[in-house]
Amino acid sequence: MEAIAAELLARARREPAFDLMDAFASALPVSVICHLLGVPDADAPRLRAWGSAIAADLDSLAPSRRQRAATAALAELHVFFGALIAQRRRDPRDDLLSRLVAAEAEEDRLTERELMGLCILLLFAGFETTVNLIGNGTMGLLQHQEQAALLREDPGRIPGAVEEMLRWDAPVQMVARVATMDVDAAGAHLPEGQVVSVFLGGANRDPEVFPAPDAFDVERPNARRHLAFAAGPHHCLGAGLARLESEVAFATLLDRLPQLRLAGPARRRPTFVLRGYAHVPLAS
Repeated sequence: MEAIAAELLARARREPAFDLMDAFASALPVSVICHLLGVPDADAPRLRAWGSAIAADLDSLAPSRRQRAATAALAELHVFFGALIAQRRRDPRDDLLSRLVAAEAEEDRLTERELMGLCILLLFAGFETTVNLIGNGTMGLLQHQEQAALLREDPGRIPGAVEEMLRWDAPVQMVARVATMDVDAAGAHLPEGQVVSVFLGGANRDPEVFPAPDAFDVERPNARRHLAFAAGPHHCLGAGLARLESEVAFATLLDRLPQLRLAGPARRRPTFVLRGYAHVPLAS
C-alpha cells in the first residue's frame, strides 16, 4: 500500500495541480483491492468506472439515467467476474479470488450466486467508501490546518485522526435495517418487520457521546465510538482494510505535501447515502 500510494502521488505531483479524487483517493483503494482479488492492473480503470456507476443504486434520490447506468455496470461486472472465476477454476493463483473459488468447490460453502455476489461486494465496498473517506478527511485537514500540523508533528496521531474523520464526515450517511421484534425507541413504536432508516452521520454528532460534536479534533479521545462502520452483525467486513488504506494515504499526503492547500473549489458528489467529493483540486 505504501509503495502504491507513493507512486500515485509522485505521478500526480508532476503537474502544478492535480485532482485528489481522480489521481489518488480513488486510485489507491481500487489498486489495493485489485491486488488482493488478483484482478489485472490494466482492468483497474474499468472497475473504478463501474464502482462509481453502481454507487447510484444505493441512492434513492439518483436520477433515472444514473440508475440505468448502475444496472448496466452491474451486468458488465457479472460478465467480467464470470470470466475471471472460470479462469481461476482452470488456473488457481495465490489471490483472494482463487481462495473464494476453492471455497465454492467445497460442499456447503459458497454457491455460484454467492461467489459472484461476494466478488462484486468486495470490489465495491472495498474501495468506493474508502475513496470518500480519503476525500472527506483531506477536506477536514484543509479546513483545519492546525489539525494537519498536529499530524505532521506526530504521525503517530494519524490512526486516531482517521477515526475522527470517520465520525466527523462519514462516507456512508445512512443504512436501512428491519426491526426483528417490537421496539420502543425515542418515543416511537416500531413493530416487528418495520423498515428503519438509520442515520449514521447523525449518530456520529450525538452530543451525549461526543462533546462539541461539530468540532474536528484529531485528538478526540473517544472518536472510535463512531458508527461509520455500523455495528453488531452488520459491522463493516472491510473496516480494517479501510482504516489501513486511509492511514497510509494520509501519512503519504502529509509527508509529500508539506503545504497542503486547495488549487480551486472542491465539489461534492451528487449522492445522498454515500457522502464524498467528486473533485478536490490540490496544489502540488
